[in-house]
Amino acid sequence: MTAGSFAPESFDDPTPAAGLLISRDPLIVWGPNGPDWRCGPGNSLARHVGNRRAYFLFSLTFSRDSIAVVESDAAAIEELRKEYPEHRHIMLCNTSQELQLAAGQNINAILCSTMAMVSETIFRIQPNQPKMFDAIYNAALTKFKKHELCRDVSGLGLLYHWFHAAPAQRPSIQDEYRALLPHAKFINGFGKDYRLFNAYQIADWLNRAEVGLCLSEVEGATTAAVEYMLCGLPVVTTPSKGGRDRIFDPAVSLTVEPTPIAVARGVQAVIERQIEPHRVRSVAEAILKPDRIRLLHLIAAIYENENVPFPDQADWQHLFRHGPWPQKTVGRFLSETPIAERSAVR
Repeated sequence: MTAGSFAPESFDDPTPAAGLLISRDPLIVWGPNGPDWRCGPGNSLARHVGNRRAYFLFSLTFSRDSIAVVESDAAAIEELRKEYPEHRHIMLCNTSQELQLAAGQNINAILCSTMAMVSETIFRIQPNQPKMFDAIYNAALTKFKKHELCRDVSGLGLLYHWFHAAPAQRPSIQDEYRALLPHAKFINGFGKDYRLFNAYQIADWLNRAEVGLCLSEVEGATTAAVEYMLCGLPVVTTPSKGGRDRIFDPAVSLTVEPTPIAVARGVQAVIERQIEPHRVRSVAEAILKPDRIRLLHLIAAIYENENVPFPDQADWQHLFRHGPWPQKTVGRFLSETPIAERSAVR
């Protein structure tokens, strides 16, 4: 079956999904992958789409730093292709190394960091926002985020969510981190007072800090890094795998050893440099612009390959205004207005 107009009659499937419907004709979707859905939306949407030509773009949520991991991705793609041979899966890599590993496994891939999906219209410099914190750490309360490394930072603010923790586990997690960081302000609150902030609220809080922190050793591209920088915050980071280091320029960031004293000293050193916020933001924008261009070129190439006119007047910047993991149900995913049908505001 070749590509054709995809018009779902009715989808009421409440299964959670993440991503965006980019186009119906040709059918193009984008979303994150994960340990149980290595093909991203290619896993969750396959049976609804059926064996019609469809392009599934998936971003990597965690580091691909070994051949073995990428071999597992390739095996997952091949398994899906057995049932749905018309499906095409394209990996959006966070690093050049991941791109090379994907090529070695014959996975179609481009270099397009997850950080490129963070909205620069939401995360922006607010010059009149008063500073409350020397440093802020926007990270889930989970072990790999290495919160212990910021225990010596004075004037510390924490933004956090629960990642995959069950509700019954949350009180004990709160107690653990409050004991670990007794001097920190837990901005989201505790217990019944806990608040999950939206992106606009997170941007407001980030603008109340002098420095942003990135402390994990291994993860994905770390979208908090670019959120900080788009808000004009220089970053103190520890060495890491996963791709966040692509956005760091020594002029607006500092890499320190993964020890509490080194992180605390790094924060003070960066504050003393008095780095101009717009300089920080411009570095982030310049580094991520090529990734966005590569993604748009990929989409245009798919249209050309399927002999469908490319909708030049569509609001393609909408791709980058949702944040990295827009959550919805499968039903809503396939029923929403695709980006290709949204008219750009002139």
